[in-house]
Amino acid sequence: MQIYFGTRLFNAQGLFFDKDGTLVDFHHQYASLMGKRTDLILSHWRENADSLRKALGRAVGYDLKTGMISPTGPLAVKTRKETIEICAAVLSQHGMPWEEAYGLTFWAFQQADKDLTMEELIEPSEGLVSLLTLLKERGVLLACLTNDDIRRATDVLAYLGISGCFDLVMGADDVLYPKPHPEIFEKACQRLGLLPKQTAYIGDTVSDMVMAKKGGAGLAVGILGGASDRSLLSQEADVVVENLKSITVLD
Repeated sequence: MQIYFGTRLFNAQGLFFDKDGTLVDFHHQYASLMGKRTDLILSHWRENADSLRKALGRAVGYDLKTGMISPTGPLAVKTRKETIEICAAVLSQHGMPWEEAYGLTFWAFQQADKDLTMEELIEPSEGLVSLLTLLKERGVLLACLTNDDIRRATDVLAYLGISGCFDLVMGADDVLYPKPHPEIFEKACQRLGLLPKQTAYIGDTVSDMVMAKKGGAGLAVGILGGASDRSLLSQEADVVVENLKSITVLD
């Protein structure tokens, strides 16, 4: 299928999408999550709460004042498991025994998922539904590849009403090595019977672009509005587009 990504034309048999920052608004989701996770952790902390809050924000790349996420920080590029370990390490450095620190952090992440509704967390990227619907109608194979857990990924897609558009959904818990390692991309190609060069990958981080290039993707497409700006994405992406509405499927 002939598809324009901005001004770049590519004949794609498959399109693989990142989730956060590509299909859904990244900063809105993760600022809400990290704020809630931190509040829950601090509810079990007796002293120096402000100091710990700031330390947790710095450790994961979350700006407490603006609610923005660092494009190179753990919230943007690490898996959920890795981010839990990073937060637990901060608690340990502040004097909490490791097992207690990890248990509290794990609980806070789980509880935040329960406390925050999809309505509070998820805002779809502009043009999402119309693009996926058209691609599906034209027979393009679609996959969502994310460093999030597969359960959370499928829940988000179901909430957005786009689960049926995807032929495959894979999360960090489906592979040994998460992005930027190419394992998830390579496995997706194998499962869908695609050659990597037939596939375009669309993501919002440098980590996404590195994974796509290492996996031999035919086109690595950086999308703005997520974790990274144009200058960062341009270092690795074949092309950078403003948003999903910049992708045009030819008749």
